[in-house]
Amino acid sequence: MECHRSSHEPVNTLTGQYSDRYGRRVDTQIATPQAVRDFIDARNALFRAIDFDHARGVSANEIARMATPAISRPIVLSYLTAKQLHTDALNALRTARLEGPFGIAITGQIGRGSRTVHLALTYDPQEIEEKPDTLVTRATDALRAAGIDIRLPEGWNSVTDALWDGEPVPLHRT
Repeated sequence: MECHRSSHEPVNTLTGQYSDRYGRRVDTQIATPQAVRDFIDARNALFRAIDFDHARGVSANEIARMATPAISRPIVLSYLTAKQLHTDALNALRTARLEGPFGIAITGQIGRGSRTVHLALTYDPQEIEEKPDTLVTRATDALRAAGIDIRLPEGWNSVTDALWDGEPVPLHRT
């Protein structure tokens, strides 16, 4: 038995329900938005669990093996690699007392493709009293001591110019 909705039947916009021609209540709520929210919540919960396990010493390979039914191995390994690089870079800046003028960020959305870790200037260049080259050299030295190198972004002649112009600078392991 097929239900057809006539144009004169009022729809309760709060509940998304209307009565069909037989007087039955029909729910017109769309399920996709809630399913998307549920999926994103589940994905975020999975990555919180991955972080939890990794912080407790479970190897990246073991975590990738366990997560493979839900997320591909390369995505898990890329995520954990970026998280570790992010943590190590932050620690290097903190040790050098540079976490104020510089910040470390990870690009991309959790669980989607490769992620890149960047160094960026967090202060307005006008507010920094130290010479730009000196400050960048201190940051570069601190990161290099932690086994992290700075890549010069395409189209730039110097890391200092890029950072002072607001360009995030990619980081990678040496």
